Amino acid sequence: MPEVLVGTAVVVPTPRRSWAAFRQAYLFDYNRASLRFWLALTGIGVLALAAATLQIVALPLIEIGQILALMLIVGLAAAFPVEIPRSQLLLSACDVFVFLLLAQHGPAAAALGAALEGCVASVRSAPRLSSRIVTTVNSATAIYLSGAFFVWALGTLSTLGMPNAGANLAALALAALIYYPASTIPLMQVLHLKRGTSLGLREWFTSTASIGTLYLGGSMVAGLLYLNSEHFGASVTAVAVAVAATAVIMLRAHFGQQIANDAAQEAQLDAARREAEQNQQHFHAAFTFAAIGMAIVAPDGAILQVNKSLCALLGSPADTLVGMPFGALMHSGDAALLEGHAEGVASRRDESFSIELRCFGPGQPETWVSLHCSLFGDTSTTNAGLIFQLHDITSRRRAEGDLHHIAYHDSLTDLANRSCFHERLSGAVQRQRADPRASFAVMYLDLDRFKIVNDSLGHQAGDQLLKIAAGRISAQVRSGDLVARLGGDEFAVLFEGVPGHDEMEKLGARLLVALAEPVSLGGTEVRPAASIGLTFGDTGDRQPGEVLRDADLAMYKAKADGKGRLAVFDDRLTEQIGHKLQLEADLRRAIEEGQLSLAYQPLFELEPYRLCGFEALARWVHPVRGRVGPDVFIALAEETGCIEALTRWVVNEAVRQHAAWWRAVPAQSGDLVMHVNVSGKDLAKPHFVANVLGVLARHDLPARLLVLEITESTLMEHREAAMAALAELRAAGVKLGIDDFGTGYSSLAYLSILPFDCLKIDRSFVIGMERSPQNIEIVRTVISLGRSLNKEVVAEGIETRGQFEQVKRLGATIGQGYLLSRPLSPEQVEALLAEQDPGCV
Repeated sequence: MPEVLVGTAVVVPTPRRSWAAFRQAYLFDYNRASLRFWLALTGIGVLALAAATLQIVALPLIEIGQILALMLIVGLAAAFPVEIPRSQLLLSACDVFVFLLLAQHGPAAAALGAALEGCVASVRSAPRLSSRIVTTVNSATAIYLSGAFFVWALGTLSTLGMPNAGANLAALALAALIYYPASTIPLMQVLHLKRGTSLGLREWFTSTASIGTLYLGGSMVAGLLYLNSEHFGASVTAVAVAVAATAVIMLRAHFGQQIANDAAQEAQLDAARREAEQNQQHFHAAFTFAAIGMAIVAPDGAILQVNKSLCALLGSPADTLVGMPFGALMHSGDAALLEGHAEGVASRRDESFSIELRCFGPGQPETWVSLHCSLFGDTSTTNAGLIFQLHDITSRRRAEGDLHHIAYHDSLTDLANRSCFHERLSGAVQRQRADPRASFAVMYLDLDRFKIVNDSLGHQAGDQLLKIAAGRISAQVRSGDLVARLGGDEFAVLFEGVPGHDEMEKLGARLLVALAEPVSLGGTEVRPAASIGLTFGDTGDRQPGEVLRDADLAMYKAKADGKGRLAVFDDRLTEQIGHKLQLEADLRRAIEEGQLSLAYQPLFELEPYRLCGFEALARWVHPVRGRVGPDVFIALAEETGCIEALTRWVVNEAVRQHAAWWRAVPAQSGDLVMHVNVSGKDLAKPHFVANVLGVLARHDLPARLLVLEITESTLMEHREAAMAALAELRAAGVKLGIDDFGTGYSSLAYLSILPFDCLKIDRSFVIGMERSPQNIEIVRTVISLGRSLNKEVVAEGIETRGQFEQVKRLGATIGQGYLLSRPLSPEQVEALLAEQDPGCV
């Protein structure tokens, strides 16, 4: 026994200490029962190996050599088993040679061969020394016992007269059946004792049946080899060894490649699985913490999962929402629309869709959302669900609603305005054309002596009178009738489904009585009156504008007959249209013969205050009628189709005059721009852009000094046709502006992509700021909108110092109005430009 030196003393290890170290290292998890059983197995196995060794060494040397050769083969076969792919089985030929040892040389040789096989196999597969020991010795014990049974069975079968070959095969098979439980049950029992459980026969058999099959097959092959070697000599065994080795090598190569392929495939599957898990984690994180609301919905419409943003949007916890039908969150008017679109995605007719609709959380107010829907899950199956993404657009819809209200309602009286009235009237005309029974009528009302009230009592009293008149008209008509303020002191009422001509005239009479009731304005009693024109939808096939014109003609007939009365349109009033036609002919002649002129109203930057441009304003002095207002002849030009010629003349004259100033006084006019109003119909003309660019080239004026203004309402009417022209003008350097902004209705999303440089707030809002806080909010909204769209904002109609300070404080960049300067003649403009210091307001 080796010695261990500690310092200068010599310590000799004792068996007790060696056993304690071994137990601590390898048997630390064995309880008392399993330790005792392990010791018993080991002891019996050691005795079996010792007995077998003693028997072998007593044999002749030649037989010992044969045994050692077969044991070498057993060791090699155990060291290089064939792994069966996708199973836990290891296939080797060592069992064949262990049973061959048993058949040729007896139980002792087989015990040594089985011990060698167990030792090599356990070294390859078991890391713990205690497991290697018990596996090795138990194999020796098991084969020793089954070998003894083999000897007894062979003798018994031979005694009973069974031929030698049959007796050997039968005895080996019986020995294998004994070796099978003897080699497996003890080892499994050790494990169960460690766990404190009992080993059942069913568990043992189902988990080791494949091993028993291999043993039984190996014993039969060994028996056949033994019988052939007895008959044909030892060369049969040598050939069998060579064949077995070759087969093992070939199988290992084949199964090794298959295992490698399986491993590569499994690696790919693992990588794909990890990627899928990562994607799932990424999706879960993106879904859970997305800034917009998201919901995953089952094919039947039930909500499966929601994220935090959707819970916040709807004001409900996730456990309340999950399981609910998604459609139950929608407004009843939108649920069917959503269902139709979602069904299209679910049936694969559509890939996805986006829609704006209203939704409600439990106990929450109405919320407008932009909803996007697409398939979710395995889209190759019919059970794919849907994923909804909801973005809160309530603020945007509210802003659009406010602008829509501003665009379609009069700011003073909150009645419908001209745009709204014209839209509703167009619908009534179309309905009567489709169905003559869908009757309608239009009343046109104008307050008599309103100008006297305004001039004598002031604009505030005039505004109060307009509000009172609006309330009295609304009180007399039905709830479904549309009352509108067309502008100034003019009102209109659209009646649909009229009861009859006589009833409508009686209603007109009641309106006159109601409007004539006295009212106190600033301490002064005023008895207002009105003139009313009435026309019916069945008076010929007319356009909406013609219907309103006829009601207007009837109203003027009422005024001509003495005011304060009602007149019904008839064919005799059409004579007045003849006068209008004559005015149209005069206008065409005026354009052709140069009877028109231009005045130029300056525009000023507000901070710092300085001149920045002019607006060209058309003027017409009729040789017979005298001065004709631009609101009359420009509207006439629009209506009769000669607006293109008028615009062409105005653009040419304005550019010519501005080019002359630009060259004559470069120090003062170098950066000044010229604003010219054009119609939406002009932009739709194919040669409009070429005409404008030709004028600029002819007069040698840079395109950046020309600003073309388009009225908001006419722009939106001709939006699609005007887009190409606007883009071409902008590309050439011409600046663009929207005139009278706020009087029409423009989509916010559409305005953000239009190539405009400035917005001009309609003068009615600026003038009304001192009389109505609502007008201040309208101006503030338009200025804020212009700033958000990165556009300059022009406030026109500045007539008082208070208005000037107010628009500057609200953030308008440019101002225009009588306070700053009235329209000037060309000579007055030249004098203004000649001044070195134009002063300030």
